[in-house]
Amino acid sequence: MLGGRHRFEFVGKEPLAFWVAVSLLFANTVLMFTPDFVNKYFSKHAPRIFSWYSDRSIAIQFILLALSAGIFIIFRKRVRYIRRG
Repeated sequence: MLGGRHRFEFVGKEPLAFWVAVSLLFANTVLMFTPDFVNKYFSKHAPRIFSWYSDRSIAIQFILLALSAGIFIIFRKRVRYIRRG
């Protein structure tokens, strides 16, 4: 299994930027499912911001994933690799 043999963790306290990125990633993941619900029940007049977000939600998701990876690279001196098995 690819992801099961290694683990990365921060030494000490996690940076605030990491928590912000993870929170935004979680919120975006939940919000990605709302366009289907809203379009099903309220399809007549969707606001423009809703349409804009619906078109770009997957791109936002990848940007937030890249931001999370970038935080690990920026704070690489505080990241520890734990080998398992």
